[in-house]
Amino acid sequence: MDYTTVSMQPPRRQTLVLVTDQLSCGRIIKAGQTIAGITHTQLRVFHVSRESHAGDPVALQYLYDTAREHGSVLEIVYREDFGAALREAIAEGNTVNVITGEPGDADSVLYELWEEFPQVRFFTTDAEGHLQQADPVRVAD
Repeated sequence: MDYTTVSMQPPRRQTLVLVTDQLSCGRIIKAGQTIAGITHTQLRVFHVSRESHAGDPVALQYLYDTAREHGSVLEIVYREDFGAALREAIAEGNTVNVITGEPGDADSVLYELWEEFPQVRFFTTDAEGHLQQADPVRVAD
């Protein structure tokens, strides 16, 4: 195999799934697999946690198993600055789609990401697993 040719190929486009270490995040990974299949992209599951927080081992095992079941690996990063970790994950991975849960409130970092990466399609998944394309407009409480 000519590795020069392989290394010169552009990185594969990715669908990035952003999850927390909750047992309810399986629906987001499943939605990510659906979008990755439709858009012919590689599925990448990403979790960021504070350095001081070890995480729930049962939930992390669940995320690992669920990511693997849906054709992805689980990437875990420990950082105090969640926003910076998410920005790096989106920017470095030739990301074309990002799948998340719904923003918790009007101060969610998701709104900033939607505005900062207009070339990326963002989708949210509700509690029942329904997907919708994200709207960067913040809703007042």
